[in-house]
Amino acid sequence: MPSVTVSDDLYERVNEFKQVVEVILEETIDLDTCMTIILSQGINSMLADLLGPVDQETLVRSFQQLGEENPVQVYKFVAETLMVGRASQERERLKRQIGFQKEK
Repeated sequence: MPSVTVSDDLYERVNEFKQVVEVILEETIDLDTCMTIILSQGINSMLADLLGPVDQETLVRSFQQLGEENPVQVYKFVAETLMVGRASQERERLKRQIGFQKEK
């Protein structure tokens, strides 16, 4: 696995922050797992910051272009997302049908 070099100060911050991540996850993790979580969350957060202000029409067109360039991955992702959404809607419908209504 590739390694990442960080300053001693950042290493110490991550090492200490690991306890926060463990409380949230409710499990003990190693430092590599913690670093992976932090990097992944950082990338996702930065992407959200970049794309958040973009209007819906531009995002849809970008997604369409991505599908043109990578049809296997994009359309598989869309199909799987729709299936998960449909399953979730069906579970909610069944809950309502048998009387488990959401509190308002």
